Amino acid sequence: MTHPVAEDISRATLTVVTTPDGGATVVALRGDLDIASVPAVRERLLSLLRPGASRLVIDMSAVRYADASGLVALVSTRRRAVLLGGTLHLAAVQPEVARALTVTGLSGHLATYPTVQAAVAGRRPGAGPARPGTGQEVTPARALPALAQAEFGAGSGQLRAAVADILDNADAWRDADPRRRFSPALRALAQAYASNSHAALVQAARSLLFVLGREPLTYSPGVAATAGRLRRLFPTGPRLAIG
Repeated sequence: MTHPVAEDISRATLTVVTTPDGGATVVALRGDLDIASVPAVRERLLSLLRPGASRLVIDMSAVRYADASGLVALVSTRRRAVLLGGTLHLAAVQPEVARALTVTGLSGHLATYPTVQAAVAGRRPGAGPARPGTGQEVTPARALPALAQAEFGAGSGQLRAAVADILDNADAWRDADPRRRFSPALRALAQAYASNSHAALVQAARSLLFVLGREPLTYSPGVAATAGRLRRLFPTGPRLAIG
């Protein structure tokens, strides 16, 4: 007999409950999956992955909201699971989160199922079993909305890829910013990414670069690499104050 284990893992009151079920680990998330809660959620999810025991089913029925950083974190967790020979399936995704998946272009990179039972079985209505490790996994930096690329061209695709990298490394940014001076700019960047508006994304990216030019961060290879990638898209912007 298995017993759920509940953990309060973030300020956003997200709760994770793990229950081995049919060879998969069922994880129930509750609350908002956003840039503030992503580091703790990702760390907990990654801790559940083991070689030969990496089938995750995430019950999304109680997730009220998810921004781009949260969804990218799920994509990167799925990539890790696949590398270990497993899978990551989403179950009972609510309309607001489903809309965010569509808007960000990540719906094609995260398998969703109507119920937890269907996700554990790996079957969607009218579909056969899911096949892990089929080569369809996409890294967060490459999981870009085709609609945005078609509408705005390669420049937009490069910007969205650079922003996706930053959102995927949100925990490194938080570690390098103990005073949370960059939190508003990062939150605005995540919202702009989710909005699918190129103009809003450009404005949010420039705002982040402006803050970076005024407020130095503790040196972090992850921050330096992702910030530098963004900076190269705006060569006339302020110099980065990363020590």
